[in-house]
Amino acid sequence: MATSDEFYEKREKALASALVRFGSIGFWVQLIFLIIVLILGLYTLAVTGGGARIANILSFLVLGLPIFTTFWCRRYAKVGREWSDGGKPPSMASLGRMIWIGVWTAAIGAGASILSLFGAASALLLTMLANPQVGLQISPATGSTAAYTVSAIDAVSIMSLLLTLTAELIVVAISLRLAFLRAAAE
Repeated sequence: MATSDEFYEKREKALASALVRFGSIGFWVQLIFLIIVLILGLYTLAVTGGGARIANILSFLVLGLPIFTTFWCRRYAKVGREWSDGGKPPSMASLGRMIWIGVWTAAIGAGASILSLFGAASALLLTMLANPQVGLQISPATGSTAAYTVSAIDAVSIMSLLLTLTAELIVVAISLRLAFLRAAAE
């Protein structure tokens, strides 16, 4: 029969392994999404000649949080590897703070992405509703009316936001799982 020390040692090893596994998954998924977003954004800006609107630019600025959480997931894996390799285990309090920083940062990033997504989707919806005859008609400015356009950067902004939102929600899920594993190890 296992003693309580053996039980806690197994739980700590499982938590260290989860930190490595989930930290690595979060890091690589977010890194791949960020690279895709960067390639799409640079390509579209090159093709359109830099004709991005302020909403499009703001959607790319939201990427600051996923960049942080990408490297925060790397930190999860680093702490887990050090712990697995016989290093001094972090205190449960510091581990909890680290995990909750990941949860809240990812949640804020997801919220910012959702707000930007609503703005981009609203702009596309208003453009489509203003030109109901053909759906996605692009009309030039006439007289005092503004031009109604749907450009590639609009679609790229929405794709970027969706990828960012997906990555942030993955970090929220990973961080919450780690928080519960940490609580179980106590």
